[in-house]
Amino acid sequence: MSLPVDDMAASVKTERRLWFALSLASTIAIVEFAGGLASRSLALVSDSGHILTDVFTFGISIGTIRLARRPHTSKWTYGYHRAEVFAAFVNGAILMGVAFLILYEAYQRFLQPANVEASLVILIASAALVANLVMIRLFGRVWKGNLNMKGVFLHAVGDVLSSSGVVASGVIVLTVGYSKSDPIIAVLIGILILRNAFGLVRESADVLMEATPKHLNLETITNTVLAVSGVRGAHDLHVWTITSGMYAVSGHLVVDPQSIEDGSRIIAEVSERLRGSFGIDHVTLQLEQQTLEKIQKPEG
Repeated sequence: MSLPVDDMAASVKTERRLWFALSLASTIAIVEFAGGLASRSLALVSDSGHILTDVFTFGISIGTIRLARRPHTSKWTYGYHRAEVFAAFVNGAILMGVAFLILYEAYQRFLQPANVEASLVILIASAALVANLVMIRLFGRVWKGNLNMKGVFLHAVGDVLSSSGVVASGVIVLTVGYSKSDPIIAVLIGILILRNAFGLVRESADVLMEATPKHLNLETITNTVLAVSGVRGAHDLHVWTITSGMYAVSGHLVVDPQSIEDGSRIIAEVSERLRGSFGIDHVTLQLEQQTLEKIQKPEG
């Protein structure tokens, strides 16, 4: 189950963007860390740590993209597509950890406000903000429909929010001297990142647990199957996500005794309807003869 030609080209293009983003993020992290030490700004040092998680994230994403391009084997019968989902789960978990760290550091800042060189903080954080906006533009369209890229995009969004908060905090400290502006903004950033990260973890966990995709309804799918001529019932139907945009169905169809020889036609028609109506390309069905009294309700 290797990627189609068009998907392969898109995969290579996305990988190039990730390599560029990896280089950019590494540079930002180093500059912010050095600037944070020079300006005695915990906010900048914390933001450099936040950016450093991106370096790790981009590296994971590059690895999973390369794995997804490898063909399936007798051991990995679905190929390595699930690596994308696993990476999304890890990215979301890392983001949640970063969010809690930001909230903890904000609490510490409330207790012990720091005197920082606001001008240097504004300069460095502004440069980081511009670089983060470049990354947002890089992945602004790529992330849709791809959990792995969604994790990368959310990291970039979190970086923009974080850098913006550091800039705003520096401006407030410089103009009015209110040192607690830094932890206040940090709390808002932490909450926003935590909200996005939780959604990503939940979505990727649903895929890993093979839950029915949230945009699909098992009852509607069952009714579509039952509408095919010759099908008297359906049971043990399972619908799950292999990876982003790749869905599968398996189940048992009860057919009329006189229709059992027409099995190929029934399976082909059911598969076509599932593909056309729900975008489900991988369909595995077993035909059986059974009295209506023994037909089980679909599992939901």
